[in-house]
Amino acid sequence: MCRRKCSLVLAALLIASIAYAQSKNDSNSFTFRGFSGGMMIHAGYLSSGKFIISDLDGNSLGEQQIKGMEMGLGGVARFHFGTTNDQIRIGGEGYTSSVNYSPEKSYEKIGWGGLLIDYVHHGKGRVSPFIGATVGGGGVRNHTFPSASIDDYVVEKYASYRKNTFFCIVPFVGMEIALTSKVLLTLKADYQIHLPHIQKDFAEGFRLYVGIVFSRRLK
Repeated sequence: MCRRKCSLVLAALLIASIAYAQSKNDSNSFTFRGFSGGMMIHAGYLSSGKFIISDLDGNSLGEQQIKGMEMGLGGVARFHFGTTNDQIRIGGEGYTSSVNYSPEKSYEKIGWGGLLIDYVHHGKGRVSPFIGATVGGGGVRNHTFPSASIDDYVVEKYASYRKNTFFCIVPFVGMEIALTSKVLLTLKADYQIHLPHIQKDFAEGFRLYVGIVFSRRLK
């Protein structure tokens, strides 16, 4: 349902963009100014709250906590509206990432996406700063092995598997560096805020992004 709504919104924005493009523009009018999209990789050090793993009889197998380096991949697509120098961009983004943590073989995988809106300023130089936020959601899978075997093809005695969905707001800030008139090096930092509450085994923290974005700007 969420994907269907996002597709309808993006389709409506594309139709509106084409309509704007047919009109005569000037540098100070608020109108359609182009589009951009590309791929980015990201990384960050994440940590969760502490949680207890128990066996089927309710006996505690020890306290666990997710702590480790997260890495992932995703992309973004946006339509630009505004003046030549100051623009509002509306579109969508989505990413998948994972973090491995102790005990050995334990991991958490996250997939999320949503609708974004940001503001970007194009000055006289090659660097364009931007700030914005994404509203969306996703799913998280956490697989914990309290006493994992170090051998392959061996059944684990204990394992905990949890799967949850979440709603999130993700504020971000970054900059774009023009390599050419159509190719941008993008640097970004964000923090994912989970609503209405955060699960104890959901890792969070600041993440840094770097990627190549292709842009088509209309004067």
